[in-house]
Amino acid sequence: MLLSAFNSYFRIGNLTIHWYAICILIGVIIAVWLGLREAKKLGIGSDVIYLGVLITVPIAIVGARLWYVLFNLKDFHNFGEVLGFKNGKFDGLSGLAIQGGVIFALITVYIYCKKRHVPLYMIIDLVAPGFLIGQICGRWGNFFNQELYGPIIQNPGFISSLGPFGEQMYIHGAYRHPVFLYESLLNLCGFVFMLIARRKIKKLESGDLMAVYLLWYGIVRIPCEVLRLNSGVQEPLMMGPIPASIATAVLFIVLGISFFILKRTILTKFAPRRLYQDILEEVRENHIDTLIFDLDGTLLDTKELIDHSFIETFRHFRPDYELSDGELDSFFGPTLEESFSKYSDDPKEVEEMIAYYREYNFAHHDELVMAFKGARDVLRTLSKKKGYRIGVCSSKKRDLVIHGLEWCGLIDYVDVIVGSEDVVKHKPDPEGILLALKELNAVDMDLDDQDKKKRFPRDEEVYLKHALYIGDNKADIDAAKAAGIRSCGVLYIKHPEVMLDANPTFVINKLTELLNICGE
Repeated sequence: MLLSAFNSYFRIGNLTIHWYAICILIGVIIAVWLGLREAKKLGIGSDVIYLGVLITVPIAIVGARLWYVLFNLKDFHNFGEVLGFKNGKFDGLSGLAIQGGVIFALITVYIYCKKRHVPLYMIIDLVAPGFLIGQICGRWGNFFNQELYGPIIQNPGFISSLGPFGEQMYIHGAYRHPVFLYESLLNLCGFVFMLIARRKIKKLESGDLMAVYLLWYGIVRIPCEVLRLNSGVQEPLMMGPIPASIATAVLFIVLGISFFILKRTILTKFAPRRLYQDILEEVRENHIDTLIFDLDGTLLDTKELIDHSFIETFRHFRPDYELSDGELDSFFGPTLEESFSKYSDDPKEVEEMIAYYREYNFAHHDELVMAFKGARDVLRTLSKKKGYRIGVCSSKKRDLVIHGLEWCGLIDYVDVIVGSEDVVKHKPDPEGILLALKELNAVDMDLDDQDKKKRFPRDEEVYLKHALYIGDNKADIDAAKAAGIRSCGVLYIKHPEVMLDANPTFVINKLTELLNICGE
């Protein structure tokens, strides 16, 4: 009979919650939190991590369950029992094998990186410490379940003096070696080694931490399994005469050594060798902390308003002229003067057309304009939560830019606005972008002392390196290049191919993908 000082579960109403599940959940939370911190240093966006976790963790649990079931088929009589149901009721997943979880997780990570075009080695450098954290915390689930214990302790004086902890290790009439604790502490040592290696070992290459994990896991698991088997417990997972846990541990050691060697030889044709420290340094030197947005077609969906405004203006001044779809598309980007001058040689008439356009545009603005999906969340995250410098550089008049930002709830997240009247030369000339950058990199006297340290003025060469301009047409991309900064083109416009001809540094399908580019 097992004497337990702790219950393996607790209840909230009719809901039964197992401590093992709580331990696993704590491990996942800590692993994700630490992974996000390191991911930012590696220039990997938080959305990549969050989505990866949402996909990988459930598959890893399924893998751990299937791995257990695979070697214990005789104990399962129907598919319901595989899913944890007995007699029509959910009884919990009483058998999970970490080896299966690791294998399924690695396969999932590989596929996910291929689909998302994310560097595999950089991701597994984040996953490897996370595996150890999961195992460190998960082993304490074994403690609550009175699992993973070793042979009888011959001199139990010390452990018997540990109160409830010692009582929990009193199993089958004797005090047992807390093998779960040994493995948890050894994995903690491995985790600390990984943290040190990432910063101190200059020759550490991207991807090496997974080799370290596989090797460490195997070396630690073998003696722990030997102790557990000497407890007299029957091994539930067998590969013929060999315990599956020991066989898998040996396999992991072989895989770790092989991966360490192959990634430096044969695998270089698939992924180049890069030192971990070089990646960190590159991200530090080139991270983006200043974003300048075009307005129409980038932050705000003003296509319908602009089309209607031009159509009504031409209906008034050129009633017999019908604008084509191509002409309407061409009005996106250039100033009003540039657009109307194509249809009139009379400067006075051009001014009248501009005035008529603006009157109609302002009158119908609020009914036809909205922010693109994700615009507010992205600006709020980057500006308020992350402290990024945010500017808007538009070919529209400043008051119309302000009104649009206010109407769509974006104005609070924008530090600097450059309108058409603020510059002499318009895009693709870089004057507007350079003016916005100059203002964004000045000290903001409204910030408190702590924020001033983050927002100190920088030399032009420095702030150009950390800036990104986001736009929807060729003129935007050309202006960014002329300003000497990186550019990002949005693909959710009607004809992105014209913008793509300018070869922007990045392209995004939705604004939230900026978080990935910025490493947030």
